[in-house]
Amino acid sequence: MKNWRIAGIDDSFSRDFCCIVCCVMSGEKVEGFMYEEISIDGLDSTEKIVRMLKKSKFYDQIRVVFLNGITFGGFNVVDIWRVYEETEIPVVAIMNRMPNLEEFEKALKNFRDYEKRIDIVRRAGEIKFTGEVYIQCCGLKYEEALNLIRMNTLRGKIPESLRLAHLVASAIIHGESRSR
Repeated sequence: MKNWRIAGIDDSFSRDFCCIVCCVMSGEKVEGFMYEEISIDGLDSTEKIVRMLKKSKFYDQIRVVFLNGITFGGFNVVDIWRVYEETEIPVVAIMNRMPNLEEFEKALKNFRDYEKRIDIVRRAGEIKFTGEVYIQCCGLKYEEALNLIRMNTLRGKIPESLRLAHLVASAIIHGESRSR
């Protein structure tokens, strides 16, 4: 029987440096971590996530990837559909609160490649409320995403793999973990 794993990816950044960390879990057990650097306000997060996942020893066993939203390092927007298409791993973007899409779009207009960024945001699809968090998902149905979130949430409302990725990323940037 295949041993399924769940990956959670979060970022942390300072004024001039950003990292993304992936925590891979099997049940309640941490199996490993992955690390990548991305540019602040760039557009390289999608390719770096794809590369990080594909080079991992866990690649063939990852059942779902949880992301902390679709933006990393400021406005480095992740194309969740491209991650799914290139890795064949379903993706669920998880947010604590409903983003103000009007304000977000207004902020994106400051970038020369605004059209590309807003296309990525729109392609991510509808944001749904689970009763705890807001999600966008691709490669699986809403009910499946909800079940996987519940399976990986040990305390609070955020999947454990995502919570641990946040703690490690913030320790790398700030010298110590910042709670989520």
